[in-house]
Amino acid sequence: MTGKKITDFQLIANKKGWKFEEIAKRWGKSERQISRIAAKGEQRDIDAVKGLPAKDKF
Repeated sequence: MTGKKITDFQLIANKKGWKFEEIAKRWGKSERQISRIAAKGEQRDIDAVKGLPAKDKF
């Protein structure tokens, strides 16, 4: 069975209620760029997604 690996970035975003499309709009990036950022998994990007508020908080 093959499929996309769920990244830490995506797990954090999903837990907070965010979709890549929404993050892209908020951060001024394309959804494709957010997908690449998530796949790369650099610590600064993990830290950034951790800093997003939970969707029910705003």
